[in-house]
Amino acid sequence: MNPISVQQLMDSAGLAIKQSRDAMQAAGAMSGQMGQMRQEMARLAQNAQDLQQALGRMQVSRATGDPGIQRVENIPGRRIPFDLLVDIPIGDNVTSVQQGTITISQEGPFVATARFATFLSTYQFQATDPDNPSSKATFAGRSFGRYRPIHSVWDLNDGQLYSAVNMPVAFPGTGAAHVASPSNASSWRSMEGDYRIRFENAGSSFPRSNIEVPSPFWTKNLNEAFNLAALDVFERGEVLTLQVLPLHPNNPPFGNIAGFGAPNPAFPFVASGYDAVEGVLDPNTVPLGTVDPVVRVASGILTIGFHGYRIVQPAGSGPY
Repeated sequence: MNPISVQQLMDSAGLAIKQSRDAMQAAGAMSGQMGQMRQEMARLAQNAQDLQQALGRMQVSRATGDPGIQRVENIPGRRIPFDLLVDIPIGDNVTSVQQGTITISQEGPFVATARFATFLSTYQFQATDPDNPSSKATFAGRSFGRYRPIHSVWDLNDGQLYSAVNMPVAFPGTGAAHVASPSNASSWRSMEGDYRIRFENAGSSFPRSNIEVPSPFWTKNLNEAFNLAALDVFERGEVLTLQVLPLHPNNPPFGNIAGFGAPNPAFPFVASGYDAVEGVLDPNTVPLGTVDPVVRVASGILTIGFHGYRIVQPAGSGPY
């Protein structure tokens, strides 16, 4: 055989052996990559299985009523209709902010569905006998113990002034005429309030209005409850604060003119604009030139709050 041909065969065999080794190494590398890919796919499958199990646990937790946030309908407990109210005294000649607070008890949360308010008159006056200054008597006004409106929007007859001096008989007078003059007798309703109302919940940083709510907007019509736009839930232990700003004193003397006409220049009194309604004073029985023998105390109680229901719960039943 030709020596050159033998050498060529040997070279060819060596090349074939090298290529075979290279192929085996490449196959081994590919096998390692395939193993890594299989491990990565197995890890992804395990992660998907873990996520599915976690979602299942969350659904079970929500169904059992123990999530961090849940609907009002899902709060456990017995529903009981409930009125949550506070009495705020409005004293005579008071025009500063008056405040009342309500604390939600531990029996369970309160859910407000509407709000309302009314004003109870406790109008009284003390009369002094002009002939005997030591003789004084205290009387309840005619509006005493009666509920009055919390705004003047429904004063449909306001502004209709007396065209002449009216002479009704007053109590507790002796039958003499009671003077209600065009310059003094008020055409507004006795012991009627007008307020700006601010509501704050110490347990929530979100306010319920951007400014104080005028009292005509706290109720509907004359004295109808105002339905809330959404259920308002107050948790156990929360403190609710109602701040009320009277826009005028009870039965204010604004606009009354003293010394109307003759022959009695001392009457009507500036503070006597509602006397004809409340049965306070009989001015024709008072001597000329004397001071006002009547002290009027136009005070009352504003009852304000919310209508809704309590969710009565046993102790330790949850965060609400």
